Amino acid sequence: MEKTWSWAFVASPAQYDVARMIEVCRACGVKALEYGVPGAQGMREDELKALRARFAEAGIVINSFHLPFPAEDDIASFYETGRRRAVRHMIEWIQVAGHLGARVVIQHPTTNRFPAEENGLDRYIEQLKKSIDELLPAARAAGVIIGLENMVPGESGGRFFSEADHIRRFAREVNDPNVGFVYDTGHALLSGREKAIEILEAMGQRIVAWHLADNAGDRDAHLAPGHGEVDWDAVFRFAARIGFSAPMT
Repeated sequence: MEKTWSWAFVASPAQYDVARMIEVCRACGVKALEYGVPGAQGMREDELKALRARFAEAGIVINSFHLPFPAEDDIASFYETGRRRAVRHMIEWIQVAGHLGARVVIQHPTTNRFPAEENGLDRYIEQLKKSIDELLPAARAAGVIIGLENMVPGESGGRFFSEADHIRRFAREVNDPNVGFVYDTGHALLSGREKAIEILEAMGQRIVAWHLADNAGDRDAHLAPGHGEVDWDAVFRFAARIGFSAPMT
């Protein structure tokens, strides 16, 4: 197996201490970060571009940007008022990600945890498709790819985008170069060992980003890789097989 990718860290969610992040990245030889809302909240366009330049001077890029995911930011909501409000909010942050030079924005396909089959998988797919259609012009203008992340299964299982079939269905209906998938190893494991690999296969060549986190299969503990039950051999062999060449977070 030949390693085709590089590495990225998640930017410190506690304090976003830029100097400290640069220090840690340099010490570890990591040249990419995933940024998020807390680190960019309230910043003007010129401030965002200055932050991007500061990292660039240190040889670090902001590879990905995680869009917000509070309950009210559900882009697959069945309530049109809420869905449209969530889309408008995402567009604001997609523009922020563009100013930071991000390659990918990480988008949760839903924020609710109800079983998709019980509530109507077709309805979820339809609502998500509408939102993606509305987000795509902003994504293209910002020069980012929308990466849809696989979700934890929810308390009763079957949450939208926690199953391989949900991803396959969406992939068949939306085939745009600015839309891809984000494989979260910890989320996938919570769906079950075999299902984790099915989700990986369902995303296939359309994986645009990765969240590498481990757990014991009981909760989304965000352990360091190797400290849980994720099948890392399968994950990295798959990444090598598809020739993934961007940073893995």
